[in-house]
Amino acid sequence: MDPYFDGLLESLERRFQNLDLLGAFHVLSPQAATGDEAIYVANLQLLASKFLQADCNEVLHEWSSFKQQLIVGPFKDLDQQQVMQELASEVGEWGLLYPSLRKLSAIGLTIPVSSVNCERDFSTLNRVKTDLRNHLQGEHLATCMRLSINGPPTRDFPFRRALELYVMSNHQL
Repeated sequence: MDPYFDGLLESLERRFQNLDLLGAFHVLSPQAATGDEAIYVANLQLLASKFLQADCNEVLHEWSSFKQQLIVGPFKDLDQQQVMQELASEVGEWGLLYPSLRKLSAIGLTIPVSSVNCERDFSTLNRVKTDLRNHLQGEHLATCMRLSINGPPTRDFPFRRALELYVMSNHQL
C-alpha cells in the first residue's frame, strides 16, 4: 500500500484506539435489550473491567433485571442519553436499584469523545495571555478565560460607558 495511506491508517488507529470502549456503552440503550445477548454481556464485561471495582457477575445480574425496564418498563421510549441520565441521576431510584449501571452511566456521560474543547481552551488561553498580559495568573487569568469563552461578544460591550465609569472613579491610566 502507499506509504501515505499506511501512515494515515496508523495515525487513525492510534488516535481512535478506544472506539470499542466507547461503543460498549451502547449496552445502556433501549435497543440493547432486544439484541444479541452475547454481545451485550461482552460489552458489560469490558466496561466493568475498565471502570468498576465490582465483580462482573454483579453487573451482569443488574443488567438482567434492568433489561426488562428497557423492554417494557419506563425506559422503553427513551433514547440512550435519556436512559443514561436517568440511571446516573442522584435523585432518582434507579441509581439505588442498579448502582453499577449507575456508575457506568455517569462515566459514559462524562467521557469526552474528542479533544475539541481542550484545543479550543488552549487557543483562548493564547488569545488572552499575550506578551502584553504575560503576568496574568490565578483567579484573574481564570476569570479572563471564562469571559472569553462564555462571555458576551465584545461587539456588545459598552466601551464608552466603561470608560466613563473608570474616569469618574478617579483612577489614572
